[in-house]
Amino acid sequence: MKIDGEDIYMSEFDYFYNNVASRMDCSRDEYFHYFLRYKMKVYDAKRLGLDKNADYERKIKGLEAAIRSYDNAGYVDAGKKRNGAIKLLTYRVCQNNDMSGAIAFMNGVCSKLKSGVTLQDICDSYPELTLQVYESSELKYCLGEIRSELQKIQAGGCSSPFVSPEGVNIVLNESNTSFGCSISDFAVDALLASEWDRCRPDDCMKCSDDELEHYFKANKKKYMWELPHYKGAVIHCKNKKAASKIKKKLRKLPVEEWTERLRYLSEEDFRYDAIVESGLFCIGENEYVDKLVFKCGNYNPKEGYPYTFVIGKCLDYMPGSYEDVYDVLLKDYMQEKENRYFDELERKLRVEKYIDVLKTVNSSGSN
Repeated sequence: MKIDGEDIYMSEFDYFYNNVASRMDCSRDEYFHYFLRYKMKVYDAKRLGLDKNADYERKIKGLEAAIRSYDNAGYVDAGKKRNGAIKLLTYRVCQNNDMSGAIAFMNGVCSKLKSGVTLQDICDSYPELTLQVYESSELKYCLGEIRSELQKIQAGGCSSPFVSPEGVNIVLNESNTSFGCSISDFAVDALLASEWDRCRPDDCMKCSDDELEHYFKANKKKYMWELPHYKGAVIHCKNKKAASKIKKKLRKLPVEEWTERLRYLSEEDFRYDAIVESGLFCIGENEYVDKLVFKCGNYNPKEGYPYTFVIGKCLDYMPGSYEDVYDVLLKDYMQEKENRYFDELERKLRVEKYIDVLKTVNSSGSN
């Protein structure tokens, strides 16, 4: 893909995907969604100037020191010597000659290489053709066009045929690492994405009660419950007469204030002494609600508070307001806001996605 005019190579995607796929079940198409957003965070962090603040500069200095220590411990960055070789197979064709036949031949060679046929076997099979093999163990000695092709393939893989003044070529990366990004590139990107998460734009973070209420009303059916619910309180008191007095005191107050109001009343008059359980109850969660509201099961009276009654309303299967499903609703709405933000960000960053390319590469990344 391209982001803000810059190429993002398959080798980088494969590096991340292969690490993830080794730990969990995730298809390439599924992972591409997360990879794209990760890379957009990196570019958006730069667009927002997060790489210019003092905290980021402090962290990047620490990162550079860590990378130097990794390098000294034997890890290497792009362009340095690697275990294995970079090989270039060239089918030499004069510039004035028709390339179509050579390209078709090299497409066949590419398929054989991907199926496991060795480069030596290929050359031995066509002694009459002008096939040349160039080998190097260091990237810095490779031509720019070869470097460009290497950035597109994973360690152990080979490129598609491409034309140069020498003829039709295939690059084989027989080294133990990919060339798309260096360790420092990965680390800097990870730091930028982390800064984006820490300072993510307000568009992704905030929402008002009005927004949540509107979202709930527009998606009400999505939040229907599988089981009936009751919103209110279970109150355990001394006797039926006390229950009648308590009902009168609480009826005009919001449910959220009932517990505090009863505590205040009981301090003034012992007749209001009671235990309150308030909230949203699903059938099967509270034995008192099940018996008194949903007319099923039995309950044992509270010791010292033998009379139990309920006050509130039955919601059955439909929440009464967004507050009844607040946690799940908030999560869904914030996810939708984030999706809208990234959809808009794709346009701002001029993202070009070549999804079909994913389907041409096998899951091991060796293609």
